[in-house]
Amino acid sequence: MSLPQLHRPTQEDFLRVADGFWQRLRIRFKWFTIKSFRKFNADDISGIATWILMSQTIWILVGTTTFLSVIFAIVNSLRLQHFVARGISDYLTSETGITIIFESAIVPKWKDSRISFKNVYVSRRPMTTPRQKLINAHMAAAGIGIQEYQDFGEYEEDEAHVASEQDTNYSMFDLNIDSVDVTLSLWRWLDGRGLVEDAVVKGVRGVLDRRSVLYDPEHPLDPASFRHESHVGDFELDSLQLEDVLITVYQPGGFRPYTASIFRADIRTFRKRWMFYDFLSAENIVGQFDNCLFSLHKPQSIGRTTGSELHDGDWARMSRIRIDGVSIDHLQASTSMEGPVSWITSGKLDAVLDIKFPKDPDDALALNVILEEIADAISNTLSTSPALDPLRQRIPGQRELAKPPLSAPDTEEFTASVNLEQSKEPKVVIELDLRFRDVKAAVPIFTSDLSYVNNALIRPIVAFMNANRTLVPIHCRVVKVLNDFDGAWTMWETGLLDEISLKMYDALAFHVTQANINRRIKTVSVWSLQMTASAVLSALRNLVDPVSIRVRETYLKALEERERYWFNVEL
Repeated sequence: MSLPQLHRPTQEDFLRVADGFWQRLRIRFKWFTIKSFRKFNADDISGIATWILMSQTIWILVGTTTFLSVIFAIVNSLRLQHFVARGISDYLTSETGITIIFESAIVPKWKDSRISFKNVYVSRRPMTTPRQKLINAHMAAAGIGIQEYQDFGEYEEDEAHVASEQDTNYSMFDLNIDSVDVTLSLWRWLDGRGLVEDAVVKGVRGVLDRRSVLYDPEHPLDPASFRHESHVGDFELDSLQLEDVLITVYQPGGFRPYTASIFRADIRTFRKRWMFYDFLSAENIVGQFDNCLFSLHKPQSIGRTTGSELHDGDWARMSRIRIDGVSIDHLQASTSMEGPVSWITSGKLDAVLDIKFPKDPDDALALNVILEEIADAISNTLSTSPALDPLRQRIPGQRELAKPPLSAPDTEEFTASVNLEQSKEPKVVIELDLRFRDVKAAVPIFTSDLSYVNNALIRPIVAFMNANRTLVPIHCRVVKVLNDFDGAWTMWETGLLDEISLKMYDALAFHVTQANINRRIKTVSVWSLQMTASAVLSALRNLVDPVSIRVRETYLKALEERERYWFNVEL
């Protein structure tokens, strides 16, 4: 106890006697890790290695975009961005089967926590000599030497040699994209939902070529067989934004080329498995189709707010699609040649589609039950129903008509659709308000493919459309099971177009039949009045002139037989 205490040197003592930067760095690192200046043992080294690995793993899992941004920033500073872009292009091309080339460096956006791909070229075509020259031009613009990849060129020449033997019965496209900003997440990739979390695509220009697609009328295709199967790793984006998209579409059969554009689109969820369904349930889309404006938005009303949507507890969301003045030939190219759409030779169409989407079964939690109870309590306290209160009704997509539009009758199919709508199975309900303007219809020359019913009603329907060419309004409802959208990328794969054409035919046929029945009833009523009046006049004349009784009886009998004959003919 009497001995003096030893003074343990501190960090400041070691730093005071250090004479260089590396010595001071070594002292600080040891003091930070083991709080001493002794040598590292095996436990210290393993602990430091474990700490480094765990911290980097957590960084990669939580901040995948930031981690890759640092990597790309280091690569760009070392001028190795062309090799990285080449490697990513080759990987994406081999995985997707679509040629993808990055013409500029991959730039990290630190402010938005995104990674930006500039000047992206995307193409899907059979390999030919002009296509090889175009790919070489993009590779040269990207700074990739063609001579450095001679084996790649030889491989493409072999592909060009057998291009004529390849199956080209698919849609081809060539797209140039200004920028693609993405946010990445390794958690999603490990979960099997793809590496990309959300994306922003700006400045798309290109061509969609479908002229090589073949269709055999003698062997009609089943839309359900063309739905895409889901696989582990398919992309599921939490959000997708599109800006300034303009493509030129070439359809098969000598159809005129037209343009389709999207000014801006905000899609909250975009999945490869439910691509068309997610497109319909987008937040808002504004664009142009063949010089006709279209929009997809949420319908509104004057007295209804977002909180008032609790009254529609059976539906998760409602969207409205509106397009004005679209040419009728687009419908003719998309539907079969047996419906009333194929009988129209020219005209325009104004369409408004109100789509109701079902609730997600995965979101059926106790909170939804509480909200439904609150909605029922609110609806019970209101004195008027939502259907009768004009302030709570949604604003119609088009102007109201003076007369009710044409609609399909209450047949067995309609009853089946109502039963399907009331069933527990998830379904999508689509209300269609179609208005044909300035239409001209003609009876097809060859009617052997038409059924007996279509052949009997085709002339009255064509005559009705030509007589009311200014405006032909049709209102119908289509109920589709949610599974019909599973794997569908287009409207044709869901079978929606053919079902809409069938509903249109039912509405037109019902209206024409009812009109003919009413006309026949009026004609028979007029004939009965004429016969009664002629009988009364004949009786009066017989009283005045009894000499010509037999002559008048013979005349009345012949008149009655003639009226009965024409009555039977008309029936």
